[in-house]
Amino acid sequence: MERRLRVGVVGGGMFFDDIIGPALRDFQRGGLAGALGSIGMSHWAPRVADIAIDFVAIGTRSARRGTADSIRDSFLDEFPQAGLKAYYGETVWRDMMAGERLDVLLVASPDHLHTQPILEALAAGLHVITEKPLCLKTAEADAIVAAAERAGRVVAVDMHKRYDPFVREMMTNSLPLYNRIHRVRAVLEEPLKVSTEVFQWVEQSNPFAYVGCHWLDVVGHYMGVRPRALYATGERMLLEHWDRYVREIAILKGLDEEAFPRRDAIHAWDALNVNITYDNGMRGDFNNAWINPAEFEGAVNQELEVYGVLGRGFVDQQDRGFRETITGDGSRTRNPAFGGRIRQAGQPTELFGYGKASLAAGLLAILRAQFLGDSPAALAGTYPDASSQRSITQIIEAAGVVAELNLAYLTERGQAPVTAAFTDDTTTLIDPIGGNRELYRR
Repeated sequence: MERRLRVGVVGGGMFFDDIIGPALRDFQRGGLAGALGSIGMSHWAPRVADIAIDFVAIGTRSARRGTADSIRDSFLDEFPQAGLKAYYGETVWRDMMAGERLDVLLVASPDHLHTQPILEALAAGLHVITEKPLCLKTAEADAIVAAAERAGRVVAVDMHKRYDPFVREMMTNSLPLYNRIHRVRAVLEEPLKVSTEVFQWVEQSNPFAYVGCHWLDVVGHYMGVRPRALYATGERMLLEHWDRYVREIAILKGLDEEAFPRRDAIHAWDALNVNITYDNGMRGDFNNAWINPAEFEGAVNQELEVYGVLGRGFVDQQDRGFRETITGDGSRTRNPAFGGRIRQAGQPTELFGYGKASLAAGLLAILRAQFLGDSPAALAGTYPDASSQRSITQIIEAAGVVAELNLAYLTERGQAPVTAAFTDDTTTLIDPIGGNRELYRR
């Protein structure tokens, strides 16, 4: 009997264009087996090589914008027999699940809109791959984990920094040589365009939730640590006054202010700075922003530094050996290890890198559960599953609340004293001014 996996995607934004869409083209063309070496799972290739992966439904919110139609038309140009269908609506996944015999729902919607489609897909018996973060509230993470267990289905989270070969090399092969680790310093900063043009939902999330979750996952996965205390502060200087700064930036660039799609104040964090004490006594310092100037040399700024008793390691996004200067674009560093393209005359372009590898890890877990009889419990640790993201969600939720309180107290009183304390089952706000209180209890 022919074995096929039918995939539907909710969301057609920037990351779909850069990674998800190209990866699905590769999987449609050649299945999953060819991608498994990138995640150290090539020994599974013979057992899944015959399973076809079919991209059958794309759903986006606005029919007026027509994004799903554009994705469908482009995909069918290469795969005219694929039968990919476009759907629209505020709860578009419902029509997709009703109209197609989906096996997998891939959720690529904004950060704060992940939970509902995940839960409804699980209730309908589907496996799920979701973009990071899993969700923004610990209670929602608990609900997703419980629903996945009840349904016996895989929920995979696209935590692609786990598969960055530079990071993986340091965290697996070098880390033991450093002996006991006492500090981790992690930076991930996105360009200003992300918060002022690309995303319309930045007021519903923050840069720590959006990209800081990657480093939280790397630390949690490779070191097996859990948070025990947190302090967080943040800045609201640029975006909060975007109506003023957009004029200044337009002048500096020699552009008309009308060239910027958003010119009103954006009530969102510029940056968050989060300090975590882990259960092994280690400190983690996480700095995240989405206001890097367009002139910055890299697409993003990423740094991970690990300090041990007998050694230290440092992975720097801008120090990977590929710099170029192009007229009109300036000097840039590139990171093809994330989403490089292989172009050969007469052959389809193929995606390579750890962006695709992370999706492959989730899909392999689904294939093993769907066709090879492995239980989701037996697959734990082989991919970023929902359970592995629970403590990360605890941190994300607490950091947002602590940073808001500290900014308010700093403005009112010149003090920023609020922290959070964690157990595996509770999050407690330690607030010397407003009083201690539980933020979460399982």
